[in-house]
Order: sequence, then structure tokens, then C-alpha cells
Amino acid sequence: MQVIIAGAGEIGWYIAQEVSADGHDVTMIDNDEDKIRQITSDLDVQSIYGSAASAAILTRAQVEKCDLFVAVTGRDDTNLVSASLAKNLGAARSIARVDEVVYRKAPQISYRDHFSIDELVSPEMLAALEMASIVRSPGSLAVEHFARGALEMQQLVADRGAKLVGNPLTELTLPEGVRIASIHRGEQFIIPTGHDAVDHGDLITIIGKTEQVAEVRAGFESGKPKSQKIVIMGGGHTTMSLARRLRSHTFKLTVIERDPDRCQFLASALPSATILNGDGTKLAFLKEERIDNADFFVSTTASDEANILSAMQAKNLGVQKVLVIIHRPDYADLMEKVGIDRAISPRAVMAREMLSWLRKGNVSILASIEGGRAEILELGVEGEDFVGKTLRNAELPPACLVVALQRNQDISVPRADTVFQLEDIVLVICKQESRKDVIRLITGVS
Repeated sequence: MQVIIAGAGEIGWYIAQEVSADGHDVTMIDNDEDKIRQITSDLDVQSIYGSAASAAILTRAQVEKCDLFVAVTGRDDTNLVSASLAKNLGAARSIARVDEVVYRKAPQISYRDHFSIDELVSPEMLAALEMASIVRSPGSLAVEHFARGALEMQQLVADRGAKLVGNPLTELTLPEGVRIASIHRGEQFIIPTGHDAVDHGDLITIIGKTEQVAEVRAGFESGKPKSQKIVIMGGGHTTMSLARRLRSHTFKLTVIERDPDRCQFLASALPSATILNGDGTKLAFLKEERIDNADFFVSTTASDEANILSAMQAKNLGVQKVLVIIHRPDYADLMEKVGIDRAISPRAVMAREMLSWLRKGNVSILASIEGGRAEILELGVEGEDFVGKTLRNAELPPACLVVALQRNQDISVPRADTVFQLEDIVLVICKQESRKDVIRLITGVS
């Protein structure tokens, strides 16, 4: 495939390296002649000197033949403009790196829609997603990444005596936008129908809108919900993104930040979190704040050295698992040797995301769950036996549940009377034995 990358900095360079190694034709654009000269020397890519925000430069790069355009310069505004131009000039898919949250979360306007860009991403956001998937579960983050924060997935053990335990699902008055996606009972893994009931001791998975999931969760718990203690060092974009994905009452968040002014901002932005002003690399400070009883210690600062040092201190104090952000990918393989459980490189995660876009078709496996017994699939709706059918009338195979629907940019949990349309995208949880049948039904692909 033809890939154009605007921005030959560290992230652009790493994406170019990985994408070209995967067999794709890569063209780099940058307005720094030294960077262009260096990347042409180091990698098997073509290069063009000039501004990616220039229609003339994009036309010279043959953007109209491009399968994927990725704007990853150091400036959000340049990335938005160049990705928008690329899309309007004929690029099949266009992605812009935007580090400022305001561009991705502005309540007044969707910058993605306004600029006609397929996706707005940031390396820090993707790294936060990966860290959250370690703290939680791969399935939960697969759903939330697909839903762009519109839906949440939570797991809990149903308590004896809870008001929703013991009754068939058809008899429960669940909110419209919530699904009981799975029931794990001993050795059994059940994708439920309306006739199934949740028993005490079952591990259940709930999917829906955040506030509704919390309401339903309370119906399966008889006492105060159990929580995990998560300590995060650093108060930057990665921490903010991570905190938003750990916002439920099942996580008790503590954030350590050295800058007093940033602490004030964090206290306002994360009212349910405990904000500590101090140096997380100092052993005395970590001891004083009783970090030893944390379930996870996550270090997200811009300094690899500070991240590694603080995580090693936390591990030595007895924290169960420690995670770090590493900006140099070559450091990542060394982490286990010094006792760090997992290291995440934002640029490596970004490169994997670009490769997933290039490989994406009508069928994508987002996560394997329950030890491979079931999968979360992203499927494009094109099957003639599925288009135009309601969820109630669609002849889905057994052990299969449609949990989310994307239509244009809108995300929802489909109702029984939802009619599926051509080019909808659905999220499906199914057992392995039903996978081929559900793919054939929904996508039309044998």
C-alpha cells in the first residue's frame, strides 16, 4: 500500500521504519532538509522536502493515490491542516496526530468532522490506552477504544443477596443502553440470552454508557464495591488520558506531580483522585505516602530515567506491579531485567496503530478473551442477510452478542428494534465456534 507520512521527527521516523518493514511503500514529507537527508539515508523510503500543509507538495507526493496519510509533525495545527488537505485531495484514509486534548474533546465542535479527517490520535493517548488495558483487561479497552469513550466495559463478581442476582435477564429492568455481555461461572463461559440468570459468584461483564454501567453494577453488588489503588507519577497528557480510563469507582487514583501549579489543575480536573505535590523518585517521599500498599505504580513523565528510578523504588517498597512510559524503544527490552513489569513506548504504540489501520478490512479481531475461548470482533456490515434486519430478527448464531454499533461518527448500544444499514460497523462478542458463522452473516465474507 501507499503511505505518506508528514513529519520526519522521532515518531514519524519510527512509523516509517515499521511500516516500510511491513512491505508498504512510504513517502516522507518534512521541511527540514537535514531530517529528509538522514531518513533517506537510513530507511528504504522516498522523501520530499517541503511543507505538508501545502497542496502543491501533497500533489507532488501523489496523495490522490495514497492509501493512508499520517500527519505527525510537532504542531497540531499543521497536522490538522495537512491531514484535511490530504483527505480532500483524494487520500483513502487520513490520520492526524494531535497532542492537545482540546482538539479531540472540544464540546463545541468535532475537529475530526470539521476537517474531514478519519482519526485524531496522540502517542500519549495510545500509550495510556495500553497501560489501562494492563491495569484492567484487554477486552474492556478494546470496547472503549472502539467506542471513543462513549461506552464502558466493566467486570465484577455478583454478590449473594444483590437485587439483580438470581433472575432471568428478561425480567431485569436494565437501562436501554446496557448489556450483560458475558457470564463466567466456574469452568463455564456463557454469552447470555434473555433466559439466562446471573448467580452469586459469577464473574459478569457489563457494557454500556458509563453512568448506566455504574447503576447496573450496583444492582449486582450487595456491599461497598472493592477498589484497586493506582498510583501515577507525572501530571501530563498521558496521566490525564489514563485517569479518564480508570475513572470508575473500582479504582482509587493517586497522582504525584512536582509542579504545584499543575497540581492545582489536576485537583480541579480529577476531583475523585488524590493529588500529591512531591518528587516520586525520592524513596523517603514514597515511604511517607505509603505507596507500598498500591496495586499498581505507573510512571508517565517525559524523563525515561525518572520513570525507571521511581518504578524501581516502588517495586522495592512492595508495589505489586509497576509500569513505565519509555520514550526510547530500545530501553523497553531492558525493563524486566531491573524488575519493571511492563514498559510502553508511545512511538512504538503509534506505529502499531498505523499498521492496524493498514491491515484493517471488514473483519478485525480486537481482543481475545477468556483464554482464547471468545473474541471481540469489529465487523463491517455488508452481508445481504444482515443489512436491513433488526437486531431482534437477525439470525445470529448461538453464543454471539452485538454489543455496540458505529454509524458514521455515532456510537450506541443497539436495541432490539435497531435496523442495521450498509457500512455500519458493529462490535461483536462471540465464542470461537460461532466466529465463522457470524462473520459470514454480518460481512458477507465466507
